[in-house]
Amino acid sequence: MRYYPIFIDLNGKRAVVVGGGHIAERKVGTLLECGALVTVVSPEITPGLREAVDNGRISWIARTYQAGDLSGAFCTYAATDENAVNTAVFAEASRNSQLCNVVDVPPLCNFIVPSIVDRGDLTIAISSSGNSPALAKRLKSRLGEEYGEEWRALNDLLGRLRPEVKRRYPEEAPRNDLLARLMDAGVLEMLREGRAAEAEELAWQVL
Repeated sequence: MRYYPIFIDLNGKRAVVVGGGHIAERKVGTLLECGALVTVVSPEITPGLREAVDNGRISWIARTYQAGDLSGAFCTYAATDENAVNTAVFAEASRNSQLCNVVDVPPLCNFIVPSIVDRGDLTIAISSSGNSPALAKRLKSRLGEEYGEEWRALNDLLGRLRPEVKRRYPEEAPRNDLLARLMDAGVLEMLREGRAAEAEELAWQVL
């Protein structure tokens, strides 16, 4: 099965995670990074999740999943060891036309989560469409080595330049040429060496 690649804005949207173990904790962490309003449904939760509850970062329904728990959710995860619970979560999400991922059970998912190389606002996503998670993991490792933190800094710099770039170059082709000129001028190498201020000054000169 081929999946349609998409990045979704979860900021301020409700997300429900059914399950309170370490996998659920990882999912919650990612959702919080994206600004989602997270509710966990589980009788027990990890110390990390409990800390998030105590700090007011997430809500916790301290019981097993019940029909109706997904009400108002934009997306949901099921991360339990109970097949009946996972199936029920997917069924409710399907009735509600909600995004649902049952961890490690592709038939009970209407979306999957790719392997991610995280460089701040620069995100590289890798998916094998479930054919080989090991391949996706290997590619993630290789891409992570190739695209280090200097690429995060470059993306942030380009973001600061973007309003002026759009003003000066309404057409796409000149914008692409500008990026090539920035790379040829050595901006990326300066960022790799930690010379951020010099790199930004040079970028404005090239612009």
